[in-house]
Amino acid sequence: MLFHDEEAMLFCMHCQKETLHDIQYMNEVISSIECEECHSQMSIDVDAMKEFYHYLYERLISKPGRLSEEARKDFSKFLSSMPMRLISKPVRFTNEYSQMNKEVKEYVSKGKQDDEPYE
Repeated sequence: MLFHDEEAMLFCMHCQKETLHDIQYMNEVISSIECEECHSQMSIDVDAMKEFYHYLYERLISKPGRLSEEARKDFSKFLSSMPMRLISKPVRFTNEYSQMNKEVKEYVSKGKQDDEPYE
């Protein structure tokens, strides 16, 4: 998963106390932290396209190992599912790529909007 959120108790510099914070990650790199109490937010400049391509690269590189592990666990099930997977994988990859690309573009455009000065 390219984007995910977690919550943690952290010391808020604005509230001056320990509060619950929402931590947003992009490919295991923190992209923002927001205090749930006062909503002060700290954004971290993340190269979204670099993280996106790194994520895709890691998924592609790890595929042979994941397939080997699956074959070791249950070889007959692995063989029986292979023909359908070979047909459906390009479609599933294209859909996943499109969805992640859309999320990255939204993230980048949101960052650009945050950088614009207020009028």
